[in-house]
Amino acid sequence: MLSKIFFFLVIKVIFSRKYPIYDSIDQSKRGKKKTIDIISSNTYVDYVKNNNSVVSFFFSDYCPECEEFLPIFEEASTYKILNKKWLFLKVDCSRSGHVCMDLGVEQYPYNEIYVKSEQVLVELPKDLDPLLELLFKLSTDPIVRIKTKEEFFKKYGYYSPIIEVEKIKEKEEKKIKKEENDDDDDKEDNDDKGYIAEEGNKENEDEDFLTCIKRIAHEEFISTFYFGLTETKDYKEKIVFDNGNYPVGYLWDGVCQNAIDFLKANKYPLLTKVDKYLLANLDDDSRTLVSLITYPDNEKINRFIHSSFKNLAYNNRKYVFGYVNYTEDPDIFNNSFIVKLNSTNEILLVINKYLERSHYIHYPVFNIEKQTGKEILKNIEVLLLNISNLNFETGSKFQDFINFLGLNDMTTSKQVIVIVVLILICLGCVYVFGSPEDLDDDLYDYEYEEEDQSKEQLKPVEIKKNE
Repeated sequence: MLSKIFFFLVIKVIFSRKYPIYDSIDQSKRGKKKTIDIISSNTYVDYVKNNNSVVSFFFSDYCPECEEFLPIFEEASTYKILNKKWLFLKVDCSRSGHVCMDLGVEQYPYNEIYVKSEQVLVELPKDLDPLLELLFKLSTDPIVRIKTKEEFFKKYGYYSPIIEVEKIKEKEEKKIKKEENDDDDDKEDNDDKGYIAEEGNKENEDEDFLTCIKRIAHEEFISTFYFGLTETKDYKEKIVFDNGNYPVGYLWDGVCQNAIDFLKANKYPLLTKVDKYLLANLDDDSRTLVSLITYPDNEKINRFIHSSFKNLAYNNRKYVFGYVNYTEDPDIFNNSFIVKLNSTNEILLVINKYLERSHYIHYPVFNIEKQTGKEILKNIEVLLLNISNLNFETGSKFQDFINFLGLNDMTTSKQVIVIVVLILICLGCVYVFGSPEDLDDDLYDYEYEEEDQSKEQLKPVEIKKNE
């Protein structure tokens, strides 16, 4: 019994997209709303300059989205774990239009986020929980020094990347000395040409691994990852996602963009519970979601998901894999299609291509009591191997035709060429099948009334005035 409880706790840690450290938000005390109304652009600028963490919301009357989000923004300000660090600023552009004009805000709703007076270009989530988590994430250091990996995973989950670097302290000291030497060189040589050449050389220098990680942790993935930092034991600098003993790694090759590409490819956990927040993230992504809609409380199904299906996800990282708890969220895909399961033994496979806004539903449904896990897995593997031949639907005939042509997968130049070709084909069809002779008036029985323009038939009209 204890081993079963432990198994489910581990599953929750591994496959929850929510960082375990976010639990402290729910445990935070609540207080009064702590939002500040801004009526002067100078006051706004002062707040940004003199505070480490500032989040602002610009809104206006007759804006339904503003009315929906404003109470959420105000509620977020009641969490003491956040309002101790964050200033929540409100700008009513209906009543303080001059402020919005001075700050260059023309559309509503609009938000700005500043950390240490530097603007962070991140859109605020529209729901409370992800909003709280984002603000918490932005107010904490994205790079965490690791004492033990187990302690790190307990706080930040198995999907957080671990950065293994050679001798961190020595590297940091070496970098500080280099920066000091560069400053001294700049002071000694003020010649414009020499300065420009020096700057050019700096730009051409490859970043070292730690510098690359610090930059992308604070810029590229500031709202995505916590990075665990530790010293390597095999003298190889690398990034590793543990994924609950399903590790994937990247060896530093001196190119920071390759590190970025690796992190983007592993942006999602091997397996995740599908919810509206995941779907919102995928809506702006080109990834394909492979999900099982089922009853994960069924012991056999749970074992299948977290063993066979997880292994499939490990071998197919180009896709996002997840599962839907049908008991909790039966209408998760309700905008696209309706799902109906008749038994707690059933598993429905759904594949969503977000680039094409299309989906594939596999019928008949799988049944864990009538089929073995190996049989179900084999069927899914075959489907993924032949994914290009599956019958994806969008619910729109026109969109299905666009997807059939493959326009979404083409470059802009190819799309233009295809559209021009289609227009030429249409014009050709009109020319061939719509001959000008078809418009000859002699072919149609039109009757015209002859107008007699003779003066004799033109009689003056007398206009009677009312007496």
